[in-house]
Amino acid sequence: MITTEYLTDKVRVLVNEPADESGIFLLSEETRRLDDTIAALLGDAVSFVQQNKVSGMLNPMAFQPDTSAVVDNGDGTGYIVLPEDFVALAELKMEGWERSCTFMYPPLSSVAEAQSNANTRGGCCKPVCVEGLDAVGNRVACYYSLPADTKPVVKKFVYEAVFDPEKGLATNSANPLLWAVVYRCTGLLYNVFERRDAADVFMTLARSWCGIKENGE
Repeated sequence: MITTEYLTDKVRVLVNEPADESGIFLLSEETRRLDDTIAALLGDAVSFVQQNKVSGMLNPMAFQPDTSAVVDNGDGTGYIVLPEDFVALAELKMEGWERSCTFMYPPLSSVAEAQSNANTRGGCCKPVCVEGLDAVGNRVACYYSLPADTKPVVKKFVYEAVFDPEKGLATNSANPLLWAVVYRCTGLLYNVFERRDAADVFMTLARSWCGIKENGE
């Protein structure tokens, strides 16, 4: 577990590194305390990394839905109501599947469209997960599929969760994505104080730690 205080300390070190005393300038701001500013920006920094990382998990949470959260359509398909802090799917495996789903397709994608046909939808050997909404507007993970009349049982469900400052990040200090968060937050902080050149440097470093190549490859 990585606390908000730990992340704040890492950002504070970075803004005090430059030789031009920019750190002193930041600390002299009277409008708000530096730590509070950093804490307010951490959520955006974590969200950026979660949405842009090439691989790995930053804030993984295990989810065991209760019976009311798993809906069976009766034809081998169904859906799982997602937790409120859900950001992205890391792994979903239903009992009977030979492999896990590690990606949830958008509802308007060609893969999602193929799931409406019993002949082209996913199955136990190659399952598919699609994001959707239920009748009352809850976000759901639609699964495809199980043999008809098979009771849906969730064997494993891991997802990326929204950053909660009180809980910190469910990861460890060896995770390289932590540096992506720290650099991104530092870049955002420099933007707040209108230090655009420094902000751009740290934003680029954050993208690099996410695994993004600047040439788009």
